Amino acid sequence: MNFVSHAKLIDQPDPRRLDLRASISSIQKDWLVRINQQRAAINVSAIIDVSASMHFGAGHNKLQVAADFLQALGFSAGGLGDAVGLQAFDSTLREDLSMPPRYGRGIGEPMAELIRHSSPSSSDSASIDALAQCINAVAGKSPLVFIVSDFHWPLEPLDRLLDPIAGTFVVPLVIWDRTEVHPPQGKRLLSARQMGAGTRRHLWLTPAVREQWQANVQSRKEEIAEVFASRDATPFMMTEGFNAEALSRYFMEAAT
Repeated sequence: MNFVSHAKLIDQPDPRRLDLRASISSIQKDWLVRINQQRAAINVSAIIDVSASMHFGAGHNKLQVAADFLQALGFSAGGLGDAVGLQAFDSTLREDLSMPPRYGRGIGEPMAELIRHSSPSSSDSASIDALAQCINAVAGKSPLVFIVSDFHWPLEPLDRLLDPIAGTFVVPLVIWDRTEVHPPQGKRLLSARQMGAGTRRHLWLTPAVREQWQANVQSRKEEIAEVFASRDATPFMMTEGFNAEALSRYFMEAAT
Protein backbone atom coordinates (compact mmCIF):
# COMPACT_ATOMS: atom_id res chain seq x y z
CA MET A 1 0.00 0.00 0.00
CA ASN A 2 1.25 3.50 -0.82
CA PHE A 3 1.99 6.00 1.95
CA VAL A 4 -0.42 8.97 1.99
CA SER A 5 0.12 10.95 5.20
CA HIS A 6 0.53 10.81 8.98
CA ALA A 7 -2.22 10.93 11.60
CA LYS A 8 -2.24 11.14 15.36
CA LEU A 9 -2.22 7.80 17.15
CA ILE A 10 -5.22 8.90 19.23
CA ASP A 11 -7.22 9.41 16.01
CA GLN A 12 -5.98 6.22 14.34
CA PRO A 13 -5.31 3.80 17.24
CA ASP A 14 -3.20 1.22 15.40
CA PRO A 15 0.26 0.95 17.02
CA ARG A 16 1.39 -1.44 14.27
CA ARG A 17 1.64 1.58 11.96
CA LEU A 18 3.49 3.80 14.45
CA ASP A 19 6.22 5.89 12.78
CA LEU A 20 8.85 6.58 15.45
CA ARG A 21 11.04 8.81 13.30
CA ALA A 22 8.13 11.05 12.33
CA SER A 23 6.90 11.14 15.93
CA ILE A 24 10.28 12.30 17.25
CA SER A 25 10.40 15.01 14.58
CA SER A 26 6.86 16.16 15.27
CA ILE A 27 6.71 19.81 16.40
CA GLN A 28 3.77 19.07 18.71
CA LYS A 29 5.44 15.85 19.96
CA ASP A 30 2.47 13.72 18.96
CA TRP A 31 2.67 9.99 18.39
CA LEU A 32 2.13 9.59 14.63
CA VAL A 33 0.99 6.61 12.59
CA ARG A 34 1.33 6.10 8.85
CA ILE A 35 -1.82 6.30 6.71
CA ASN A 36 -1.62 4.18 3.59
CA GLN A 37 -3.77 4.14 0.50
CA GLN A 38 -5.92 1.03 0.44
CA ARG A 39 -5.16 -1.31 -2.47
CA ALA A 40 -7.82 -2.90 -4.65
CA ALA A 41 -7.95 -6.60 -5.46
CA ILE A 42 -6.27 -7.51 -8.75
CA ASN A 43 -5.94 -10.47 -11.09
CA VAL A 44 -2.51 -12.10 -11.06
CA SER A 45 -1.57 -14.31 -14.02
CA ALA A 46 1.10 -16.99 -14.29
CA ILE A 47 2.23 -18.15 -17.73
CA ILE A 48 4.06 -21.49 -17.40
CA ASP A 49 6.31 -23.15 -19.98
CA VAL A 50 5.61 -26.93 -19.81
CA SER A 51 7.74 -27.94 -22.80
CA ALA A 52 10.11 -30.92 -22.81
CA SER A 53 13.12 -29.00 -21.49
CA MET A 54 11.17 -28.00 -18.37
CA HIS A 55 10.93 -31.68 -17.43
CA PHE A 56 14.70 -31.81 -17.00
CA GLY A 57 16.28 -31.78 -13.55
CA ALA A 58 18.30 -33.77 -11.08
CA GLY A 59 15.64 -35.17 -8.75
CA HIS A 60 13.37 -32.10 -8.53
CA ASN A 61 12.87 -31.06 -12.16
CA LYS A 62 12.23 -27.52 -13.36
CA LEU A 63 8.51 -28.09 -13.72
CA GLN A 64 8.32 -29.14 -10.07
CA VAL A 65 10.00 -25.84 -9.14
CA ALA A 66 7.38 -23.99 -11.21
CA ALA A 67 4.66 -25.90 -9.34
CA ASP A 68 6.20 -24.95 -5.97
CA PHE A 69 6.05 -21.31 -7.07
CA LEU A 70 2.38 -21.62 -8.11
CA GLN A 71 1.45 -23.10 -4.76
CA ALA A 72 3.13 -20.23 -2.91
CA LEU A 73 1.62 -17.66 -5.29
CA GLY A 74 -1.89 -18.94 -4.64
CA PHE A 75 -1.43 -18.78 -0.89
CA SER A 76 0.13 -15.30 -0.95
CA ALA A 77 -2.20 -13.66 -3.47
CA GLY A 78 -5.24 -15.38 -2.00
CA GLY A 79 -4.38 -13.99 1.41
CA LEU A 80 -4.51 -10.48 -0.05
CA GLY A 81 -7.84 -11.08 -1.76
CA ASP A 82 -6.34 -11.27 -5.26
CA ALA A 83 -7.38 -13.75 -7.94
CA VAL A 84 -4.82 -16.00 -9.63
CA GLY A 85 -5.09 -17.37 -13.16
CA LEU A 86 -2.94 -19.87 -15.06
CA GLN A 87 -1.91 -20.14 -18.70
CA ALA A 88 0.39 -22.91 -19.98
CA PHE A 89 2.17 -23.59 -23.24
CA ASP A 90 4.68 -25.86 -24.93
CA SER A 91 4.59 -26.29 -28.70
CA THR A 92 0.91 -25.31 -28.46
CA LEU A 93 -1.37 -23.43 -26.10
CA ARG A 94 -2.21 -25.96 -23.38
CA GLU A 95 -5.86 -25.24 -22.63
CA ASP A 96 -6.01 -28.46 -20.56
CA LEU A 97 -3.53 -26.91 -18.11
CA SER A 98 -5.01 -23.40 -18.03
CA MET A 99 -7.37 -22.01 -15.40
CA PRO A 100 -9.28 -18.69 -15.26
CA PRO A 101 -8.56 -16.32 -12.35
CA ARG A 102 -9.94 -17.63 -9.07
CA TYR A 103 -9.99 -16.40 -5.48
CA GLY A 104 -8.94 -18.17 -2.30
CA ARG A 105 -5.72 -19.15 -0.57
CA GLY A 106 -6.10 -22.73 -1.72
CA ILE A 107 -6.23 -21.95 -5.44
CA GLY A 108 -2.49 -22.47 -5.85
CA GLU A 109 -2.72 -26.16 -4.91
CA PRO A 110 -4.85 -27.40 -7.87
CA MET A 111 -2.78 -25.26 -10.24
CA ALA A 112 0.43 -26.72 -8.86
CA GLU A 113 -0.94 -30.27 -9.19
CA LEU A 114 -1.87 -29.64 -12.83
CA ILE A 115 1.69 -28.56 -13.60
CA ARG A 116 3.38 -31.25 -11.50
CA HIS A 117 1.60 -34.07 -13.33
CA SER A 118 1.67 -32.57 -16.81
CA SER A 119 3.51 -34.04 -19.76
CA PRO A 120 4.62 -32.25 -22.94
CA SER A 121 2.21 -32.53 -25.86
CA SER A 122 5.19 -33.32 -28.11
CA SER A 123 8.97 -33.61 -28.00
CA ASP A 124 9.30 -30.16 -29.57
CA SER A 125 10.57 -27.12 -27.73
CA ALA A 126 8.36 -24.25 -26.63
CA SER A 127 6.61 -22.30 -29.36
CA ILE A 128 6.76 -18.52 -29.58
CA ASP A 129 3.30 -18.54 -31.17
CA ALA A 130 1.88 -20.50 -28.22
CA LEU A 131 3.46 -18.03 -25.78
CA ALA A 132 1.91 -15.19 -27.78
CA GLN A 133 -1.53 -16.78 -27.32
CA CYS A 134 -0.98 -16.93 -23.56
CA ILE A 135 0.08 -13.30 -23.45
CA ASN A 136 -2.93 -12.20 -25.49
CA ALA A 137 -5.20 -14.14 -23.13
CA VAL A 138 -4.08 -12.09 -20.11
CA ALA A 139 -3.58 -8.74 -21.87
CA GLY A 140 -5.63 -5.98 -20.23
CA LYS A 141 -6.85 -8.34 -17.50
CA SER A 142 -3.87 -8.73 -15.17
CA PRO A 143 -1.66 -5.89 -13.91
CA LEU A 144 0.85 -8.49 -12.64
CA VAL A 145 2.06 -11.27 -14.95
CA PHE A 146 4.65 -13.95 -14.20
CA ILE A 147 6.34 -15.67 -17.17
CA VAL A 148 7.89 -18.92 -15.91
CA SER A 149 10.31 -20.74 -18.20
CA ASP A 150 13.89 -21.83 -18.72
CA PHE A 151 13.86 -19.60 -21.83
CA HIS A 152 15.67 -22.25 -23.86
CA TRP A 153 14.17 -20.93 -27.06
CA PRO A 154 14.89 -18.03 -29.47
CA LEU A 155 14.58 -14.71 -27.65
CA GLU A 156 14.51 -12.38 -30.64
CA PRO A 157 10.69 -12.31 -31.10
CA LEU A 158 10.02 -11.93 -27.36
CA ASP A 159 10.20 -8.13 -27.26
CA ARG A 160 7.36 -7.64 -29.73
CA LEU A 161 5.35 -10.42 -28.08
CA LEU A 162 5.27 -8.35 -24.90
CA ASP A 163 3.58 -5.40 -26.65
CA PRO A 164 0.02 -6.48 -25.64
CA ILE A 165 1.00 -6.30 -21.95
CA ALA A 166 2.89 -3.00 -22.13
CA GLY A 167 2.36 -1.17 -18.86
CA THR A 168 1.90 -4.45 -16.99
CA PHE A 169 4.31 -5.40 -14.21
CA VAL A 170 6.01 -8.42 -15.80
CA VAL A 171 8.13 -10.80 -13.72
CA PRO A 172 10.24 -13.27 -15.73
CA LEU A 173 11.02 -16.31 -13.54
CA VAL A 174 13.98 -18.11 -15.10
CA ILE A 175 14.27 -21.70 -13.87
CA TRP A 176 17.51 -23.56 -14.53
CA ASP A 177 18.66 -26.79 -12.96
CA ARG A 178 22.02 -26.54 -11.23
CA THR A 179 23.39 -29.26 -13.56
CA GLU A 180 22.74 -26.89 -16.46
CA VAL A 181 24.62 -24.08 -14.78
CA HIS A 182 27.62 -25.99 -13.45
CA PRO A 183 29.48 -28.69 -15.43
CA PRO A 184 29.70 -31.97 -13.47
CA GLN A 185 32.77 -32.41 -11.30
CA GLY A 186 35.05 -35.42 -11.44
CA LYS A 187 33.96 -36.51 -14.92
CA ARG A 188 35.83 -36.17 -18.15
CA LEU A 189 33.38 -37.75 -20.60
CA LEU A 190 29.79 -36.54 -20.44
CA SER A 191 26.93 -38.32 -22.20
CA ALA A 192 24.01 -35.91 -22.69
CA ARG A 193 20.56 -36.19 -24.29
CA GLN A 194 18.81 -33.18 -25.78
CA MET A 195 15.33 -33.05 -24.20
CA GLY A 196 13.50 -31.64 -27.20
CA ALA A 197 15.05 -33.70 -30.00
CA GLY A 198 15.84 -36.82 -27.97
CA THR A 199 19.28 -37.07 -29.57
CA ARG A 200 22.34 -38.08 -27.54
CA ARG A 201 25.86 -36.75 -27.83
CA HIS A 202 29.13 -37.23 -25.96
CA LEU A 203 31.19 -34.32 -24.69
CA TRP A 204 34.79 -34.44 -23.48
CA LEU A 205 35.00 -32.06 -20.52
CA THR A 206 38.39 -30.46 -20.99
CA PRO A 207 39.29 -27.33 -18.97
CA ALA A 208 38.56 -25.25 -22.06
CA VAL A 209 35.10 -26.81 -22.44
CA ARG A 210 34.30 -26.18 -18.76
CA GLU A 211 35.33 -22.56 -19.14
CA GLN A 212 33.21 -22.17 -22.29
CA TRP A 213 30.28 -23.80 -20.47
CA GLN A 214 30.37 -21.15 -17.75
CA ALA A 215 30.81 -18.37 -20.31
CA ASN A 216 27.76 -19.58 -22.24
CA VAL A 217 25.64 -19.61 -19.07
CA GLN A 218 26.64 -16.04 -18.24
CA SER A 219 26.05 -14.91 -21.82
CA ARG A 220 22.54 -16.40 -21.80
CA LYS A 221 21.73 -14.66 -18.51
CA GLU A 222 22.77 -11.34 -20.03
CA GLU A 223 20.71 -11.97 -23.18
CA ILE A 224 17.55 -12.67 -21.15
CA ALA A 225 18.15 -9.62 -18.95
CA GLU A 226 18.67 -7.41 -22.01
CA VAL A 227 15.41 -8.48 -23.64
CA PHE A 228 13.36 -7.69 -20.54
CA ALA A 229 15.28 -4.51 -19.67
CA SER A 230 13.47 -2.73 -22.51
CA ARG A 231 10.25 -3.47 -20.59
CA ASP A 232 11.66 -2.34 -17.23
CA ALA A 233 11.53 -5.95 -16.05
CA THR A 234 14.29 -7.78 -14.20
CA PRO A 235 14.53 -11.58 -14.45
CA PHE A 236 14.39 -13.55 -11.22
CA MET A 237 16.81 -16.48 -11.49
CA MET A 238 16.12 -19.82 -9.81
CA THR A 239 18.84 -22.48 -9.95
CA GLU A 240 18.39 -24.07 -6.51
CA GLY A 241 14.63 -24.53 -6.37
CA PHE A 242 11.96 -22.02 -5.39
CA ASN A 243 12.96 -19.61 -2.62
CA ALA A 244 10.01 -17.58 -1.31
CA GLU A 245 12.20 -15.25 0.76
CA ALA A 246 14.38 -14.41 -2.22
CA LEU A 247 11.31 -13.61 -4.32
CA SER A 248 9.98 -11.38 -1.53
CA ARG A 249 13.29 -9.47 -1.54
CA TYR A 250 12.97 -9.12 -5.32
CA PHE A 251 9.61 -7.33 -4.91
CA MET A 252 10.87 -5.18 -2.04
CA GLU A 253 13.82 -3.99 -4.16
CA ALA A 254 11.51 -3.34 -7.12
CA ALA A 255 9.30 -1.15 -4.92
CA THR A 256 12.18 1.06 -3.73
